[in-house]
Amino acid sequence: MAIAKPTPEVTAIDAVFEKLLGDIVRGAHPTGTRLPAERELARQLGASRPTLREALRRLGEWNLVEPRRGSGVVVRSWREWSIEVLPAYLRYSKPTGGQPAIPRLLADLMSMRRSLILDVIKQVAPRIRDGGTLAARAASARAWASRNDARQFIREDLEVMRSVAESAGFVPGMWLLNRLATIYVDVGSVMHAAIRPADDYLDVHHRLFDALDRGDAPGATEIMTEWLARTDATLVRAIGVVA
Repeated sequence: MAIAKPTPEVTAIDAVFEKLLGDIVRGAHPTGTRLPAERELARQLGASRPTLREALRRLGEWNLVEPRRGSGVVVRSWREWSIEVLPAYLRYSKPTGGQPAIPRLLADLMSMRRSLILDVIKQVAPRIRDGGTLAARAASARAWASRNDARQFIREDLEVMRSVAESAGFVPGMWLLNRLATIYVDVGSVMHAAIRPADDYLDVHHRLFDALDRGDAPGATEIMTEWLARTDATLVRAIGVVA
């Protein structure tokens, strides 16, 4: 069970965290079970106890485990996990016992992203001044230029809306997009074959930016609603989800 020696880019804590994360997600440590005692688990993993404690702390932040008095560290139900677990679920999970199937989970992630982006547009459109979309326009150009690299395209595409939220001073929306971006980029490694922007990507986004510069919230929302519905429908078909 000992973990492989980490590369210079991966710390010992990262390696222990990833090993335990994978084991929990794939069901090697089922819900409600207690992890081995700290000394024994550290020995099994070939890790120091401080390294193990930090890895367990990170797992706790994602609601994967919790310390219980008299019971040690116990694995929590998948229903209680935080959204940060999603990329690991895609990498390691073999869904059982009512857990969501991976294609359905991906489709639901896109639906969540769609709702968040449309809500951000509705909030920021009245607050953007003329020319406030310059950073977003630059990000859309970078996204289009990197359209053959799925992970880079996703980063720049999400930066478009992050820049829009920032230009309007809509900080909560920007922070939510930050959180989504970290997850969605990792998910892109699974969906890379299906992620190809439509040929009218730049045209649609230029129309969106023009509407935002005018403060036209209904127009901007309509443009993005049509775009997201169309592109997400293509992705849903590609991953095999029946609506």
